[in-house]
Amino acid sequence: MLQTACRNLVRSSFHCLIPRLRRRAITFTLALSVTTFGCVTRPQTWQKTVRNDTTEVDRVTDQIDNPAPTIFHEASNTGSPVTAEVISANEVSYVDRNLDEVLRDALQYSTVMRDAGGVILRAPDAVKTTLSTQIQQTDPRFGKESALSAFDAQLAATANFNNNNRIYNNNFYSGGATFFKQDLNDYQLELSKRTATGSLLAVRGVNNYDANNAPANTFYSSWNSWVEGELRQPLLQGGGIEFNRIAGPGATPGVYNGVLIAKANADINEHDFTIALTDFVSNVENAYWDLYLSYRELDARKKAMEHALVIWNETKVNSEGIGVDAASEALARQQYYQLKAEVDDALSGRILPGTQVRNGASGGTLQGGSGVLAAERRLRLLTGLPASDGSLIRPADEPPMASVYFDWDSSMHEAMTLRPEILKQNVAVKKRELELLAARNFVNPRLDAVGRYRFRGFGKDLIANGNQGGTSPASSLGNLVNGETQEWMMGVELTVPIGYRKAHAAVDHAELMLARERMIMKEQQREIVSNLSGATADAVRAFQGLQNNLNQYLAAEEYFTALVNQKQHGIEVPSDRLLDSQRRLVNAEIQFFRSRAEYALALKNVNYEKGALLVYKDLRLASDSQPANTFPSDGTEAPNGQNEGRVIEELPVAPPIPDVPSQGENAAEDNSVDNAAATSVSAIPKHNPVPSGSSASLTENSDDFTDVQREARISNDDAANAGQSRLNDSPRG
Repeated sequence: MLQTACRNLVRSSFHCLIPRLRRRAITFTLALSVTTFGCVTRPQTWQKTVRNDTTEVDRVTDQIDNPAPTIFHEASNTGSPVTAEVISANEVSYVDRNLDEVLRDALQYSTVMRDAGGVILRAPDAVKTTLSTQIQQTDPRFGKESALSAFDAQLAATANFNNNNRIYNNNFYSGGATFFKQDLNDYQLELSKRTATGSLLAVRGVNNYDANNAPANTFYSSWNSWVEGELRQPLLQGGGIEFNRIAGPGATPGVYNGVLIAKANADINEHDFTIALTDFVSNVENAYWDLYLSYRELDARKKAMEHALVIWNETKVNSEGIGVDAASEALARQQYYQLKAEVDDALSGRILPGTQVRNGASGGTLQGGSGVLAAERRLRLLTGLPASDGSLIRPADEPPMASVYFDWDSSMHEAMTLRPEILKQNVAVKKRELELLAARNFVNPRLDAVGRYRFRGFGKDLIANGNQGGTSPASSLGNLVNGETQEWMMGVELTVPIGYRKAHAAVDHAELMLARERMIMKEQQREIVSNLSGATADAVRAFQGLQNNLNQYLAAEEYFTALVNQKQHGIEVPSDRLLDSQRRLVNAEIQFFRSRAEYALALKNVNYEKGALLVYKDLRLASDSQPANTFPSDGTEAPNGQNEGRVIEELPVAPPIPDVPSQGENAAEDNSVDNAAATSVSAIPKHNPVPSGSSASLTENSDDFTDVQREARISNDDAANAGQSRLNDSPRG
């Protein structure tokens, strides 16, 4: 009784809905079409696909054939180069910039991780940009969204229209008609979804219209309708959350593109970007100290040239073309022109690569000697500034002079936990481990459980009023809702490759690749430890050289000053001796400032080898994910301060300008940054250049110094007084 009452209730409800369904059938069909196709299809699409409109592609191909590419504003608005003649005419101005301002400009105007080696021209595909992460994430083959799309619901619809005219030799097969005529239409709508366990769920609706002249038919034209649900669940191969998250549905041996693999690829890409950014920041600082040394060298050589000119004039007055005075005059003249040539070279410079990463030390070994104009152009190239704008950048920072001690255990721990190369390789190892798990799944037969349940309906019309039961129902949908005809099917499907040759090869390959990645990671750690050891020792050497060269410079200056004083007091001083003291002084001064730049780079290189250069500069990356924590190697946390500081966002636009703390003792105030750029600076307070929790500490232990070194100890203010005024008064010609 209850079943009959429910059936009558469903039947009566359906009869009430029939008129409304008729009125809205066309509306529903149009709405379904708009939902399925309208959101992605525009009228212009039909013009291209149906009418074969090639206007856009023709415009692109015409531009390819045109040999003149688009010239961007940054290149076309570059002024004429600053040369020695321009400087001699006093047609150039100077802009004093400290290191944090230069780094800020470099990060503000950089969408490409530049270098000074021309890689952007030789291998542009290898250059990292601020779009690298987005490109990886949106890759339709290996990106994360591509992997997730395998689990998206799929809507499929088909409509087939057939007209059949046939002559049968046997009336039994044609329903009693020798000449068989038929109109047959098939309509099918299916919604399917792949689950995380590998199951395939499908709901399918089918309607068949059949009108033929068979005399044995109940109706001349009729409708067959059914709605069915289907479930297919892999039980062995291809089943389970683990496999489908690693390899993805429908994977084959050796080809794994699941969500976890896509995420690992994205993390590797982010670590590559971090490596490129670290190299970029290191190269900018290298170029800054190259320019600093070039100005110092120019200043020293120009002063020596001016002194040589004075000595030459003095000897020329006493010279009569013969004897000792003539020889002294020729020697003074020779040294003057030698120094003048050196001044010209120190000003213009030669086109040399300069200091850059991996030109000795991993972070860069000081080259120097490239000249002011050449070094300034290289710094402009790296920072994204125009190659020439009528002004010259002049460093305002002085290199550090204090002794810095690095604790070895702490430094090595930072290198093992912060170096992006290690973090990248760690993700690669975890990726291979995931691939091995997926490969082992293929050493199983394919066993699928299949189930299907169907509700059928038959009637004269698709939708109509009347009796919906019996053998002559009025409509197929009404008869379907009536629920009198139901079907089901259950079963299993088994597929077994005899021998599993390909599956075993995939497992062996995955094991070998995992072993290879572990070998590489082990060797990377050894090399990083070796490089860190070398950088730490080089910092000690650079500081010792700084002290020795300072003593040499002070002694040479005292020697030259003593000879000049003797001559001013009427004591005869041979000109060759005076010229020799002058040569000693200029060489000692250049060597002293070179050692200062070397020490600054040595400290930077230690932080580079530790992987803490961005932390040291108070910079960090901001992105949707944190790749360093995706596959933690030992669960340790990063040192204090790693998650503090300014943010560099990987966006299509230029990143925010970082407010990097100055490393010098006398940082000049910024009067040259425009207000528009200054508004992008994060309001982060400056702090000590050595980050909190770092292994570096400032020490000046007098017990470690010899007597000579103890006399040469200088404070930061003394370091500035040793030559700060010479930098600000650098030569204009």
